[in-house]
Amino acid sequence: MQSQLNRLNRLLMQRNMLLAALLAVIVCSVAFHYLKTQLGTLMLDEIEGYDRETLVSQLLLYGEAGRVLHAKVTLYVDMVFPLAYGALFGGLLALAGRGTRFRLAALFVVPVMLLDWTENLQLLNLLYGFPNSTDGQIALASATTIAKFWAIRVALVVILLLGLVKLGHRLRRH
Repeated sequence: MQSQLNRLNRLLMQRNMLLAALLAVIVCSVAFHYLKTQLGTLMLDEIEGYDRETLVSQLLLYGEAGRVLHAKVTLYVDMVFPLAYGALFGGLLALAGRGTRFRLAALFVVPVMLLDWTENLQLLNLLYGFPNSTDGQIALASATTIAKFWAIRVALVVILLLGLVKLGHRLRRH
């Protein structure tokens, strides 16, 4: 198991892998921007916490064509996006943790990816199920989105802290 994680770290730290992951993140971001311009408002997974009233008003604002487009982008782009940012942030975490006792730091991104995929499945359920979504489905989707945002914040703080630790190690050597 340890050797497989070390191989994964080496793969994620490669310049070509980091560049490919960055390019994939940019392409996904362009698709999300296109979706938002078509919707004229935020995507569902950008709304941090919502109830039935907020959801219904948002989905009515999208209209039928917007809901279909949102579902397609969620299915074809947002399901790939966690792999893209997972490789990018995993590589950055692996680089920041290299040479320290945090060499498996790339694993911090895995919970974010899992939450994002779970959220995407919940959003697809809401988009395709509208207007018949239950309060339980709405609450679960909202809670998953909130958890994803917190997991992203934690992962970004970990990246920042590991970067500072790495910088501290370099400054002590000089």
